[in-house]
Amino acid sequence: MIKRILSTFKEKWPEYFFEILVLIIGIYGAFELSNYGETRTRKKTELEILKSCKTELMADLAEIEWNTEELRKSQKALSLILDLLENDGAYHDSLSSHFNYTLLPMHFVHSTSSFETAKARGLDIISNKELRTKLISLYDSQYDFFLQGQEEELAEVQYGMRHILPGRFEEAYNYPNSDNTFSGSMIPLDFESLKTDQTYLFFLKTQRNRTRSYIDYFYKNLRNSVSSMIHDLEEEIKRLES
Repeated sequence: MIKRILSTFKEKWPEYFFEILVLIIGIYGAFELSNYGETRTRKKTELEILKSCKTELMADLAEIEWNTEELRKSQKALSLILDLLENDGAYHDSLSSHFNYTLLPMHFVHSTSSFETAKARGLDIISNKELRTKLISLYDSQYDFFLQGQEEELAEVQYGMRHILPGRFEEAYNYPNSDNTFSGSMIPLDFESLKTDQTYLFFLKTQRNRTRSYIDYFYKNLRNSVSSMIHDLEEEIKRLES
């Protein structure tokens, strides 16, 4: 029996070898085809996430620019009002718009949904390790740090609205314009008394200093990081699409 099997194998081994070779090639081909399909799907998903991140960050950058411009108006208004009060300036109606800009309830409206999508899928979906690390640093570190600073700033604004403005101004939050700015008016009850009101003067000086640091540190650093991230995303998208 064994001799017959060996004899048959000896006669037909080229045929058996060819069949085995075809089987191996078929299995390997199917495996490679599956890998190719998975790689294409993964790459497509990565591109979609990176493009979405870029789109959201561009919107965030526009928000940063708009907020910074409004805060600069506040910075100028604070300096103008303080200069008038400390140098015995005269009141005129146009000052109501400057008083209005001394306190801004400014919020940074942003989105992290694309990054959260990447986290849900697994951040290794972003194949570029350096880019992945930079995205994590921006969203999980710098955005959180900025929002903490914003929370402190808003707390001071709300304190001023509740404890500093009442008894000194007719009303606050008077924003009748529809030009997407904080343009409005805030009229003092007694302008002359504000010149010697140390509590109010201290608050204005402190708010001026806080606004300056808010612009030159918090917003400036965030703007630079977001701009750099957009550039890196653009370069990576080009690389993946080439």
